[in-house]
Amino acid sequence: MAYRKREMEVSHLKRALFELAPFCVVKRYQIGDWTNEGNKISLPFNWSGKDMTTFECFFNQELPTAEREVYLNAWFGGETLVKIDGKSYGEVNEFHKEIDLTSFCDGKKHRIEAVVVPRGLFGTKEEPIFKYSYVVVYDKKMREIFFFTKNVISVIEETDDESLANYLIDVTNDFLQSLDFPRDLETFKKGLFDNITAWEVEKVWDSVEIVPNEGLFSKEVLDTVLEKFESFKEKVKKAPFSKHGTVYVVGHSHIDYAWLWPVEETKRKIIRTFANAVFLAKKYDYFIYSQSSAQMYQDLKEIDPELFEEVKKLVEKGQWEPAGGMWVESDTNLVSVESLIRQFYYGQKFFEKEFGKRSDFCWLPDVFGFSWVLPQILVKSGIKYFVTTKLSWNESNRFPYDICWWQGIDGSRVLYYSYKNDDGGYNGNINAKSLINSWKNFRQKELTNKILITVGYGDGGGGPTEEMCQNYIHLNEIPGIPKVEFSTVSKYLNSMKFEDTNLPVWNDELYLEFHRGTYTSQSKVKKLHKLAEDSLRKAEIINALSEKDYQEKIDELWKILLRNEFHDILPGSSIRKVYKTTEKELSQVIEECEKIIKNCVNQSEAKITLFNPSSFEQRIKFELKENLTIEGFDKVRTYDEKYLYYSQETLPPLGTKVFDVKQSTELNEKFEKPKDKSSVESKNLRFVVFEDGTFNIYDKRLERWIFKENGGNKLVVARDVPAYYDNWDIDINHERHLFKLNAQSIKLVEENELRAVFEVVFKYGKSWIVQHYIFWFDEEFVEIRTKLDWSEKRTILKAVFETDIKSRYAKYDLDCGFIDRPTTRNTSFEMAKFEVPAHRWVDLSEYDYGVTIANNCKYGHSAKDGTISLSLIKSGIFPDFYADVGIHEFSYAVYPHLKLDLGDVVKFADVFNKPIEVLKGGLAQSCLISFCKKNSKTLSLRRIGKSYYLRFGETVGSHEKVKVSFNQKVEKVWTTNLLDEIEHEIDLTEPNSFIFELKPFEIKTIRVDTF
Repeated sequence: MAYRKREMEVSHLKRALFELAPFCVVKRYQIGDWTNEGNKISLPFNWSGKDMTTFECFFNQELPTAEREVYLNAWFGGETLVKIDGKSYGEVNEFHKEIDLTSFCDGKKHRIEAVVVPRGLFGTKEEPIFKYSYVVVYDKKMREIFFFTKNVISVIEETDDESLANYLIDVTNDFLQSLDFPRDLETFKKGLFDNITAWEVEKVWDSVEIVPNEGLFSKEVLDTVLEKFESFKEKVKKAPFSKHGTVYVVGHSHIDYAWLWPVEETKRKIIRTFANAVFLAKKYDYFIYSQSSAQMYQDLKEIDPELFEEVKKLVEKGQWEPAGGMWVESDTNLVSVESLIRQFYYGQKFFEKEFGKRSDFCWLPDVFGFSWVLPQILVKSGIKYFVTTKLSWNESNRFPYDICWWQGIDGSRVLYYSYKNDDGGYNGNINAKSLINSWKNFRQKELTNKILITVGYGDGGGGPTEEMCQNYIHLNEIPGIPKVEFSTVSKYLNSMKFEDTNLPVWNDELYLEFHRGTYTSQSKVKKLHKLAEDSLRKAEIINALSEKDYQEKIDELWKILLRNEFHDILPGSSIRKVYKTTEKELSQVIEECEKIIKNCVNQSEAKITLFNPSSFEQRIKFELKENLTIEGFDKVRTYDEKYLYYSQETLPPLGTKVFDVKQSTELNEKFEKPKDKSSVESKNLRFVVFEDGTFNIYDKRLERWIFKENGGNKLVVARDVPAYYDNWDIDINHERHLFKLNAQSIKLVEENELRAVFEVVFKYGKSWIVQHYIFWFDEEFVEIRTKLDWSEKRTILKAVFETDIKSRYAKYDLDCGFIDRPTTRNTSFEMAKFEVPAHRWVDLSEYDYGVTIANNCKYGHSAKDGTISLSLIKSGIFPDFYADVGIHEFSYAVYPHLKLDLGDVVKFADVFNKPIEVLKGGLAQSCLISFCKKNSKTLSLRRIGKSYYLRFGETVGSHEKVKVSFNQKVEKVWTTNLLDEIEHEIDLTEPNSFIFELKPFEIKTIRVDTF
């Protein structure tokens, strides 16, 4: 038994071990003449002023004996890709400091290139100095002795088993104390360079200079150490302690597609990391690597096709696993259901085409919460398993399970797996700490005695290291700790066979109690993303209805959108440079979609096509700047110098109709300013605007006010100073003091037979907010069009609606379904949900009355008691100091309703977001398809050849029969999965028509083949 604290013994053993390190080095010498861009240099060499540079030299060494390994040890001044003879070979960074050159020691001349970026792993600036470069020759056996002993000491340090620790302390002390190697002053001083535990001698007043040595290895030392090591190793292996549990490991590098660096640097990180992983797989035949994101493989194929082919060979051998089935590791709360589907559609198609296999698990270790809709999408995309580690980040409540069934909104189930490794999380290590800690944290050992963790440094860290691969062997020789075994993620997950009854079920969203600010940060990008989603949907539909075929072009535009859904781009947690690119790319998607639509329509100045992009019938109403005459339409002038056209006619969902138009011969009458007033009313509603800019609505049908006094659209600001992650988080303490904004001016700026419009201006600090309250006389909602110029920092802006509704739950839109969340704060779980994600609406209802707040591009919501809040702006400072500064335009609306019919709420929000669109010219195929349905959305409509793919989603939780009719000959109809694979045939009920059923919240894809 040790007489002193274990940490003292560990410190002693580490220092004793590192005295052995200098004797592992057989030879060390500076490598030949380096050039930089053709010019000879001497080291150290400062290359400041360059964003990237390349160093070159030639290496020529004879093959060493089998007992030796040869490495390049160099620091070039930042993250470095090392190429040998023109091929990507490895990486130098803070975790990968040496490159194995042994296979190039053949007596021939080899060219070494070092491509360097003066940045650290997380985008930090590095000093651009090429400091040193050495060739180091190691003795394999001495290194084995060193690393085995190092692993024994790490077990001593990490194990909770005192008996095991004491036993290993005893035998390790015996071994290290018995070693006899030169300790004279001169030799010891030379060895300081490799003995990092003695570097303290260089930090005192009269310091000792530490300089590189030429190697202290000798055969005599090896023979002395080896004899005693064999005895020590045998004692360790025969220790009376059994292994418990198995930790499966898989090499991995979590590479954020953009974050604290731009995408162009990500592409370099991909090459560096993949090159390192390929090297490890070739050197260690037991090594297995797993990497997600089809986009990364696409980048690799384009930039370094030779390395891509190496990856493909390793996939075939089973040493490389294309993971996750997605285009990128995307956000799941902010993207539409169709976007989520396309992540898997394009991801799985890419994997199958390039690697001959799909992924059967979803890999999202770092995403900020998971939509309840996701399990259904996974199952219908060929995914059986879902893996994350992110819920271990919860700030209040630990998610109760490590393994469970995750049941989606429709009843679909996938196996949920998570792990908690306090030694790096998903950037784990193969060492005693990761193994012992991860096994200890696993809470369901009654279900299985095996867990899986990922190992490797992320974000350009290069993934796993050689030391990890060597530790794998040594740790399996040490008793008393879990067994370690390399595995693919898929093999591990498929090895776990559970009966349904054996596992708990989580039938809810996977809410992350953290990073709630990501629902709102970078509002401009979120709006552009929403517009791009809508544009792609519209372009596909118009393309399908036309005689043109731009589907391949649309597919490429989808991929641009999908990569910008990455979980640090769309949520708002990247640097400014990333968002300059994202804004440009999303704008490009929108513009290209507009071009496609324009090309699908027969151009004519004398015609327009009206298109209803909504999933529901809507009355024709639209605004244009042009003064036109359209038969059957009336028009009024608007406050913003447009013309509002309207008729009593309606358009069916996805319907089109062509109209003849001509320039109006009427004089452009002057806009008549209405007389000022503070209230207006329709048949059912009275709308009152108060002096502070708030409003209320009186519903004549039930004779009740909707909001409490001055409770409608109360704009409030609050200091938002998160504890850690600025642009990620909203701190709960922001609710302690909300500062209410009062209107600077209010005036009625438009009133006609259709609507009344109030202009309300607010000011806060150096920021201005202009809102237009639009009260429609023929409809029962109030629209709030908003334009603001924001200048404040660490300040959140919210629109608050203090209703008179009493309900314990609010309903939130999930785009294809909804979720009930409590309005109470009874438990820590409820309190944690003070800010939650939703798409286009949130509803608070009593038995016979309710209020819906809809929006067109906002995602952060809250509902507490009877108060609904919509987060409009969150202006954090890191990593983009200028986040949310500037001009924003968006709309939201208040929709009061009688007894709740969710179908009406869904229809209102959908039409609010997808009003009638005007296409200049005539569309050849008008009303190709007609629908008879009530509560389902048409998520997408595509045409591939003569086949049409229609996707529907049931939204309110009902069984619904949907009838679809074509105005051209239909040959066959099938249901398909989300990858377009045929499942079941649907019979035609009459020529060119068919009926199918949607179950509650079901997503169903229909393929229609036409003649």
